[in-house]
Amino acid sequence: MHFENITRESTSDNIIRQIKKKIGDGELKPGEKLPSERQLSEMLGVSRTSIREAIHALSFSGYLEVLQGKGAFVTQNAKKYDEISSLFSKISDFSLTSVMEVRIMMEGEFARIATLRATEEEVQKIITCYHNMEKTDTVRGFVLKDLEFHLMIAKATHNPLMNILMKIFGELLHKETNKIVECSKETRNQSLQVSKKLVEAIKKRDSQKAKELMIEHINIIDGAIK
Repeated sequence: MHFENITRESTSDNIIRQIKKKIGDGELKPGEKLPSERQLSEMLGVSRTSIREAIHALSFSGYLEVLQGKGAFVTQNAKKYDEISSLFSKISDFSLTSVMEVRIMMEGEFARIATLRATEEEVQKIITCYHNMEKTDTVRGFVLKDLEFHLMIAKATHNPLMNILMKIFGELLHKETNKIVECSKETRNQSLQVSKKLVEAIKKRDSQKAKELMIEHINIIDGAIK
């Protein structure tokens, strides 16, 4: 007979759940600014690092917008994202393998469309996201920057639904951060090599090549997970 080890919910997940609940209950309204990292740290009795990680994750999934030097604000669509996310979680407890399978199917098309529609400014932001991935000195940091890279590509499609779907992927992936980090220890360099080629394809507006490279990029981590 085999039992799996029981693991505690991470501190950042707990913070995320509390902030989401306040958004869902209407205590935190669209456009409202969250207390500062220091204030939240004192209110919740946790480290500022945990607060920062939670805010980062909530900005990925569309609940918060972080403005440099100003703080974190509840987005206008936060409640919409919460309703969609809640619906997804009620339908099924998705496995990471299932999420990756759908990503392979959809994100290739995101990359193809983004290559055709991205403004020059958006192309530069995609390049910056790639360079941020390169510069990270931890695997966990790399995983977070990689997700930003994918979110920026989805945003460059100029398709609101594709953008929302990628944010939902981001939230589902955040729950599996530890597993992805473990797999990325072996795949980081390979992922960077393919991402570099993907950026070049986007710069050259080679949409079909961008699609192929995005699928290859996701397949790398998917293969490691399996």
